[in-house]
Amino acid sequence: MTDSHLRYLLAIHRLAQQNTEVSPLALAQVMGVTKPSVTSILTSLMKQGVIVRQRYGKIYITDRGVLYARFYAERVADILQHFPLKEAAFTQEERYNAAVAMAVALPAREVDEKCAALYDADAARA
Repeated sequence: MTDSHLRYLLAIHRLAQQNTEVSPLALAQVMGVTKPSVTSILTSLMKQGVIVRQRYGKIYITDRGVLYARFYAERVADILQHFPLKEAAFTQEERYNAAVAMAVALPAREVDEKCAALYDADAARA
């Protein structure tokens, strides 16, 4: 997952907590981009199994996506809390983007293992 993917996943997760349905337009507005520019990111996130996109464009975060979003949201919060450039002349957005980049660079072994255990157990039952 890239830092761009993670920013979108975290935005989808936040929107999903506020609304029951997330649309590409709502996501584009939150991200400050055009609706067509979210398409390739959404396709990539679907391939990673963290979101599904319904026929009329509604976006739903999967259980796997929720696990990853929660894991990385905690890492981002920790990094922001201890970010060494707090007093420097960086905007909140610049600090957040740097924290996301740092978080995505950290290994996600514990959440990867949890997902593998959940989905391997589901596959074995099927």
